[in-house]
Amino acid sequence: MMFLFNFCRLLLPSTIMSENAFTWPGHRKNDPAHIRLSEFLIMDIQHSSEWARDLLDKITLIQSGSLQNWQRIGNAFCLSLSSKEAIIEDLIDESNPPETVLLEEFHQAVITWLEQTEMLAQSELIDN
Repeated sequence: MMFLFNFCRLLLPSTIMSENAFTWPGHRKNDPAHIRLSEFLIMDIQHSSEWARDLLDKITLIQSGSLQNWQRIGNAFCLSLSSKEAIIEDLIDESNPPETVLLEEFHQAVITWLEQTEMLAQSELIDN
């Protein structure tokens, strides 16, 4: 199982950099932090509307000051949110440095990810 996971992980960067890669308003395609953010959404949040909504809820709580910071440990990454930024650490290859994006950039990416996830779910319902 771990072999398959690591094999998929090796293939991921080329997938992200492809023409059909996940993008969002403000996305910078050659920015290592934005690449890491895409990897996080693809591998840890996947196409779960529930998990994406949970992220949006946590962002809202942090932006309102109701929550100082929050952390989520996932399949491949550890996400740490604060009022200023999102830090995404690679749990598979710890030699990779953590990548940081502004909280607002992270927020926009998650909103777009949720919209695309919900559109995909709708198209699957229509196709079936």
